[in-house]
Amino acid sequence: MAKGRRRIRIFLKVILAVAIPVIMLALAFYGLGTYLRQNDDKILPGTTIDGVDVSWLTRDEAMQAINLQEYDARGNGADVSIEFPDGSALRVTGEDVRLRNNARALVDLAYASGRGYGFVEDTINFTWRIRDLYTGEAEPEDLKVVYELDIEFLRARVNVYTWSYNSELGRSMPLIYEDRVVVVKGAGQVCASELEVYELALGGLLESLAAGRPVEVTYALPDAGANTAELMAIRRSLYAQPLTAEYDPETKTVSESAVGVDFDFDGAVALLDGTESGKAVTFDVEYTQPEVTQEYLEGLLFRDLICECTTKIPGTADRLNNIVLASQAVNGTVLEPGEEFSFNRIVGRRSPSRGFKLAPAYSGGQTVQAYGGGICQVSSTVYSAVKDTDIRVTERHAHGRPVAYLPRGRDATVSWGTLDFRFVNNTDYPLRIDAAVDGRTLTVKVYGTTLSEEADDEDAATAAIAVRAAPIIKDEV
Repeated sequence: MAKGRRRIRIFLKVILAVAIPVIMLALAFYGLGTYLRQNDDKILPGTTIDGVDVSWLTRDEAMQAINLQEYDARGNGADVSIEFPDGSALRVTGEDVRLRNNARALVDLAYASGRGYGFVEDTINFTWRIRDLYTGEAEPEDLKVVYELDIEFLRARVNVYTWSYNSELGRSMPLIYEDRVVVVKGAGQVCASELEVYELALGGLLESLAAGRPVEVTYALPDAGANTAELMAIRRSLYAQPLTAEYDPETKTVSESAVGVDFDFDGAVALLDGTESGKAVTFDVEYTQPEVTQEYLEGLLFRDLICECTTKIPGTADRLNNIVLASQAVNGTVLEPGEEFSFNRIVGRRSPSRGFKLAPAYSGGQTVQAYGGGICQVSSTVYSAVKDTDIRVTERHAHGRPVAYLPRGRDATVSWGTLDFRFVNNTDYPLRIDAAVDGRTLTVKVYGTTLSEEADDEDAATAAIAVRAAPIIKDEV
């Protein structure tokens, strides 16, 4: 009996020795599980996000701890500008490509770590987690924030821009202005690579994201070299040889002058060779002024009044008629340099068929009626005008008796077939004789060009006249 009781006591002691620790462990386990449930809104220890410890923080507290707004701002603020050779730029931002981070998801992942398996298993996991952390057998799990973007959107954006740029580059034609030529190097020869531009855009966005600031990069086209064929075509389209105005003695007109137009071809080639493809190159149009312009030469001809003479016309109406006819014949006569003026040749035979009438004339010292009587006043007035100049008179005859309209020594009589009045244009420029009758007054004016000290311009103009001057043939009467 006593032995039985002793065995019972021993058994109870054993039971208690085992049960009490088990119960204490159970109570501890239950307490730990209860504590875990009481902190159900917090992240368990042993987790960091980008190096920030978020243990025992709520999700909102964890988002503040890792500065979630900064991650969002950095993603939205990512900005890359790709500058093209023409100065245009493709800009892509984080917002454009929906650049987003996984920080929120990491907070949720950190919160879910060690939970969701039931009271017992969650408590066991928590127990092992605490043990490992404090014994150093496990390092805290560090979750890394990463970004992702809409790759297809970025590709589409690059594709649209690159296509537009290449289209514009292909349509870039040389622009020819009055003072310059603008050529886009490589137009129609090279184009932008969509893949290269895409890689620049993606790389620039990632660089901007890491640096926290906008990034600028440049895109270079393949080198095209100078398009010499295009340059030659441009040169042919605008080239003009300078033309000096010349005086034509046959038509008594001045030819048109032209300004020479060209550009430095070799210089343009060198400029293009040293320029990046896709960039606009400007080179100057060169103008060469003619030695003598049409306007200058026309303004030079007959600009100066060389001499003049006015006489009063006495006598009958028939005499006046003859003087008018002779004046009309002389009026507008142009003498080229070296050409000789012949009164008889210019006025011609004085006959009734040409309108000349009988009027008093000197013949053999006597006054007689003759067709064309009185025209000696025209030849005399011309002679009197040129007498005091350097113009060389080659034939002149005085009347046998004084004339009423001019002083002695200033007259010049003429007679068809015998006596003539002649002088030579011994100047460097054409002479023009104007003769006009106004009532009873005859006025003769001789216009030409008086050389000044402006030697360069006027020497060139003289050459322009002499270049096309025809040999002068004297008409003998």
